[in-house]
Amino acid sequence: MDGIILPPENPLSIILKRDTMPLYPVIQTISGTRMARATPGILTYRRADGGEERIKLHQDVTTLGRSDSCAVVIALPVISRLHARIELQHDRYVLFDAGSANGTFVNGKRIEQGTQLRTSDEIWLGSNDVALRFSDPEETLVMQSSPLPAPLFIDEDARTVLVYGASLQLSPLEYGLLLHLAHNPGTVCTREGTFLAVWGQPYDHATCEDALNACIAKLRRNLRSAAETAGHEPPLITTVQRVGFRLDAEVGFAPGSGRPAIARSVS
Repeated sequence: MDGIILPPENPLSIILKRDTMPLYPVIQTISGTRMARATPGILTYRRADGGEERIKLHQDVTTLGRSDSCAVVIALPVISRLHARIELQHDRYVLFDAGSANGTFVNGKRIEQGTQLRTSDEIWLGSNDVALRFSDPEETLVMQSSPLPAPLFIDEDARTVLVYGASLQLSPLEYGLLLHLAHNPGTVCTREGTFLAVWGQPYDHATCEDALNACIAKLRRNLRSAAETAGHEPPLITTVQRVGFRLDAEVGFAPGSGRPAIARSVS
């Protein structure tokens, strides 16, 4: 196949020299019937020397195989005479195996039916000796939104708290109160249970109510301040009259705390 230039009826050809390695394709583009698409898809072949050859998919149907009648000719024994075809369907490129002996693969997986191609897909014909990377300049870019940090993130080993990623400075009592609520998100923590867990003493309404209410108020102010710094609403601590308090926010815990990475409030 060395030195052969395919006749004009072949709009595009690649000749891969099997007897000399590395394989260097010879590409010839000849004008033919163009599709209505403004910008065609592209197949890219990376040579062993690091260079690249780009094949523009100008036709509505692009055939690939060993036969000289194919639009893309690949002269390797593992390639069938008509190995595969790429069709433009509803402005998207779809790859089909054409009953080849050794198969057609997309990203290492053998295809059994039409497979829509997406930018960065890698196509193997027969084996990974022939790898073509697909790209579509007109493909809509799907933006992956960055997930927001958890409203609350607690590292119990370091005794640190983050509110939407912003550092929160708390007194020992405020930290203990938040930790007690965070261990039970979405659940009402009674005044009696909360006071015992944080202060280590039984709750007496006459003598303990003011201290508990003051600590809750300071914790709320600090949560609000940190949340505003991060540009968010503060994690909500709800007062349940005559019963206790409930943390209505998602909480993340650092690994090693023995708790789930994310504890969700119960709606």
